[in-house]
Amino acid sequence: MDTLYDDKYHLHLGYYQENCDYESIAFKRQSEDIWDIFFDFNAYGIKNFILENELTLNSYGTRIFSICSKEIDYDIGAHLFKQWLSTNKII
Repeated sequence: MDTLYDDKYHLHLGYYQENCDYESIAFKRQSEDIWDIFFDFNAYGIKNFILENELTLNSYGTRIFSICSKEIDYDIGAHLFKQWLSTNKII
């Protein structure tokens, strides 16, 4: 089954500290209170280390994690994105 996203709901999440400029994009699933976060490894010259079968959207990258919530708060999403970058030794 394909995951469908609501075109009206997306949010750009960024990390702009320590001379870094990384962005991801969150898309809201249509039928669930889940936001999937995508990161474009190629745009940053980083080898994609996510499992090959993970969902990838052209122009947006590969799903790196999800947030279970009806609404998404930028500060919380950006904090989780920063944690992901740190955990994966990108920053």
